[in-house]
Amino acid sequence: MKKSERLTQELLYLQGKTTFHLADLMETFAISKRTAVRDVQSLEELGLPLVVEAGRYGGYQILKNQLTPLYFDNNERYTLFFALQLLQKLSDSPFDRSYQGLRRKLLQSFYQGDTDWLEKMETAVSFQGVPQLTSAPILSALFSAIVQEQVIQFTYQRYQKTNKTVQPYQLDFRAGYWYCLAFDCQKQAFRRYRCDAMQGLAPTEKTGYTLQQLAEKQLQQQVLTQTLGYHIRFDLSAKERLWQEKYPDMAVVERPSELCLEGHIADNELDFLADFLLQFGPTIKEIEPLALKQAYTEKVRRMLQPFTTD
Repeated sequence: MKKSERLTQELLYLQGKTTFHLADLMETFAISKRTAVRDVQSLEELGLPLVVEAGRYGGYQILKNQLTPLYFDNNERYTLFFALQLLQKLSDSPFDRSYQGLRRKLLQSFYQGDTDWLEKMETAVSFQGVPQLTSAPILSALFSAIVQEQVIQFTYQRYQKTNKTVQPYQLDFRAGYWYCLAFDCQKQAFRRYRCDAMQGLAPTEKTGYTLQQLAEKQLQQQVLTQTLGYHIRFDLSAKERLWQEKYPDMAVVERPSELCLEGHIADNELDFLADFLLQFGPTIKEIEPLALKQAYTEKVRRMLQPFTTD
């Protein structure tokens, strides 16, 4: 067993203990006294808070009320840096911590400055996709409000300037933008807001719902409002784009000879869904219901109108 693996196993073995002796490590891990002494020194260097107990039967005491660092094997370390490569694509995150800061701390913790290893790791994996297009500095405050189940107020300036009082429920990132799904206290309904258009966020004294209650309310809203079922059949060549662009409440159904998009929407969302479908062009083979097909056809007609001649 490599030393790094043995140290990890020793940390797991010592977890929850208040004292131990060298003999414990020697017997459990089949190592010599000299190796056990060196391992204890390495454990202290890694941050395990120890005090030597004097006396004939003395050993080591593990201090209480101390934060013991987490320890990872190589595969777990690779996983963390793999995730950091994704984080690097975002100029803002809900956790208010920069990629470079996390990168530096993890590197120091794992390999004490082994930059050669890190360069290999970072060049081995590359994520291509739409980067964050606008800054959303309030993500950390929104994340905190969600976890603390707070009602907040802010000014929303997208198409026009309005004041909102909502309880945020969920953050999601898609197509280069951060969005916040929230329960609008005035409209008593869920709405989705683009985070870069939210300004002047502040908590209120209103009592919020639990996250479980918000989940139930969202389900109720879907049942009450999303009464119109839709079914759109695509050419198989649309598969990659469809998976990239679909919204969470859209279901992609794959069959041997066809690819379908299915779900339910409210009547007033026909225009939104028709706009969404425009990007797929001739890969669309069938649209149901008729109302959605007509809305889509009308949008295509308007797009083509400037190019038609008498």
